[in-house]
Amino acid sequence: MNPLPAAILLDVEILFTTLLVLAGIAILWFTVYVVYRLYADQR
Repeated sequence: MNPLPAAILLDVEILFTTLLVLAGIAILWFTVYVVYRLYADQR
């Protein structure tokens, strides 16, 4: 059983790191949007 080549593991790491960053950006945007809407509705 030969382990996966390092290049494939690096590609998978880059893929999941990118997905993690995109998810973080989406969560941050949604948080800012919700806080903005809550603040705007009170005015």
